[in-house]
Amino acid sequence: MNYLIFSILLNAYLGVIFVFFNKYKVDLFQAIVFNYIICVITGSVVIGEFPIQIATIEEPWFKWAMLMGFMFIAVFNLIAASSVNVGVTATQTSNKLSLIIPVLFSWYLYQEAIGSIKWVGIFLALLAVLFTVFKTEKGARVKSVWVYFLPILLFVGSGLIDTLTKFVEARFITNDATANTYLIAGFFSAAVIGLFVLLFLYGMGKKKFHIKHLVAGMILGIPNYFSIFYLIKALRGNMLTSSAIIPINNIGVLFVVSLFGIFIFKEKMSKLNYVGMVLTILSIALIYFGDKHFSF
Repeated sequence: MNYLIFSILLNAYLGVIFVFFNKYKVDLFQAIVFNYIICVITGSVVIGEFPIQIATIEEPWFKWAMLMGFMFIAVFNLIAASSVNVGVTATQTSNKLSLIIPVLFSWYLYQEAIGSIKWVGIFLALLAVLFTVFKTEKGARVKSVWVYFLPILLFVGSGLIDTLTKFVEARFITNDATANTYLIAGFFSAAVIGLFVLLFLYGMGKKKFHIKHLVAGMILGIPNYFSIFYLIKALRGNMLTSSAIIPINNIGVLFVVSLFGIFIFKEKMSKLNYVGMVLTILSIALIYFGDKHFSF
């Protein structure tokens, strides 16, 4: 359970730190690219070496690590594009509602038992997301009907990342060394793709390097690596099934970020937002106890 708590806290930190990046005018794309490089370095330090060798390409999980790296870059850009064109509320909702995709995946492919209590908890978790992120916002102007597909793509992309994490964990991850190598390979893929694009933008004069972007990447990269590492550790444990861990992780992150918004950033919350936070706690309890095979 500690691994899941660590993952929730680190993911919440990642959500909050972007507020400070915006305050200090950090270029998010550069910070994200540097973050992936730092993730590779962090993982290599953890295991004492850079594990990606020529023979690594022949590992059965390597192609999935490359896919995950591509999806990291894609989803981050979808979040940015959707926030600007459709709005923060729709973006956050799509991102968190995606928890249902890995749940259905685990239920169908791995025949994980999902009893009535857990189903109720998952349903309340979806309601909690809608209620917690709902805010009346101004300023997001939709320029084209096509941008409405951005939240849909984000919903699918976020859900597939969680699903892919579970799939690889179940099929290929046998120990911590393999987990580290897989993560490093995924982040390495994201770093290579991002760095290629960034160097092109530098060459075109559309981006300029500044040390603060690199520092931001360092601040982001270390917790980013461990947030996924601890999630995989939680999935490999025997305390909860993946159909419980991933919803609790997603909804837990939303709850902690909301607390930061209230107490640190002094955000105004509506009654509906507070109802959503209460539902968050209730849904976590139902999913947890439902996973422990409690029944009505």
